[in-house]
Order: sequence, then C-alpha cells, then structure tokens
Amino acid sequence: MEGSDLLIFAIGAGAAGYIGGLTGLGAALIALAFWLHVMPPQVAVPMAALIGVTSHVITLGFIRHGVRMARLWPFIAGGLIGLPMGIAALSYLDVDVAKGGLGILLILYCGYGLAVKTPPIIQGGGRRADGLIGFLGGFFGGAASMSGPIPTIWTGLRGWTKDEQRGVFQPFNLVVLGIALIGHSFYGRFDDLAGSSILIAMGCGVLGALLGIYTYRHTSDRNFRRLVLILLLIGGLSHLGSVLF
Repeated sequence: MEGSDLLIFAIGAGAAGYIGGLTGLGAALIALAFWLHVMPPQVAVPMAALIGVTSHVITLGFIRHGVRMARLWPFIAGGLIGLPMGIAALSYLDVDVAKGGLGILLILYCGYGLAVKTPPIIQGGGRRADGLIGFLGGFFGGAASMSGPIPTIWTGLRGWTKDEQRGVFQPFNLVVLGIALIGHSFYGRFDDLAGSSILIAMGCGVLGALLGIYTYRHTSDRNFRRLVLILLLIGGLSHLGSVLF
C-alpha cells in the first residue's frame, strides 16, 4: 500500500483501537469500515481480528478489577461450545438471514434502550442463563463473526457497572477473536500483508486504544451505556444494510 491507501489504513487502525479502548467492543467493525475500501475482505477481516485482540490486550489491565472469574466462566464455557457449532453450521445456514435477523434485533433493542431513561434489570437465570448467552455469542461468532452483540446486551440488562460489564464481554470477545485469529493464521491469510503494514496497524491500534481507555475512565456509567447502545445500533444498521444492499 502507498499514499492515500496507507493513510486510510493507518486512520482505520487508530479509530478501531480508540473505539475498542473506549467501549471494549466494535474495533473490528470500525476497522472494516475503513479497510474494505483499500484491501480485499480476505485480508481485511483477519487484520480486523488482530486489531480487536490488540485493543483487548492493551486495555484489559485497566478494567481488571471488573473481571470476576466466577461470573465470567459460564460465558466462556458456553462460548467454547457454541463456537465450533457455529463454524459447522456455516455450511448449512444462510449467513445473510442470520446477519439480517441479528441486525433487526439490535436496531429494535438499541432504539428502545436509548429511548428509556431506566432500562430493565434481569437478576434471574443465574449461571445457566449466562452460559446460554455465551453459547449464543460463540455460535454467532462462528456462523457470522458476530460474537459480541448478545453478551454485550445481556451484561447491560444485568444491571452491572461499566467495569463489571466489560469484565465479562471483553474477555469473552478476546477468547473468541483469539481463536479466530489462530484460524486465520492457519489458512495463511496474513501472508499477503507486508510486515511494515502489520506494524503500522499495531502501532496505530495501540495508540488509539490507550486514548480510548483514557476517555473511558472519565465516562460515567450512564454515558457508557449510551455509547455501547449507539455502537450496537450502528452495528445493527451495518449488518442489515449489508444484507439489503
């Protein structure tokens, strides 16, 4: 890549890192919005997974007090069961239907969440419900590369603080993206990128993530909830738009 393409690539990496640091999700979505203009999806998608993993690794230490293994493990266990099932189902499912359905769900839920001042809180279900949500996240992660939305919505409905929410969905997404990254590497999907391009993406992603986590630490729980809902709404519109157009 040269000139303007390289600039778009670097800006995309920085923006993705910032959003990942600010909200703990959405890094890949933001990166792809830039990168699909300058590289094929076979290269952009694994690079987006790399930026997502990078932003999670950089920022996880800042919210580590929100990570509780007793709360997290049902999500991870469910996700690890759902992920290979979703990958297997990819051969039989209509991915556009899955993306469109999840897009409509996100649009309806986020529209409602942004409209009400006090969202509902779900306290029942316990670890079984958390495990089921993890399973769904893993399944959609394998079938359509959309592991984050359902666990993110669920942690918000649990009534947890912003650190407690990120202490669940961020490690969850890190595990799923990490496994996906290994799979992309196995298929040699980084071979077409020069080492300098990877270093540029990593560098811009790290700087963006650090700036994002700084902003996050000065954001209230209420504003964090709105940021997450807006980002999920954008994701829902993006998924639905990719199916319709």
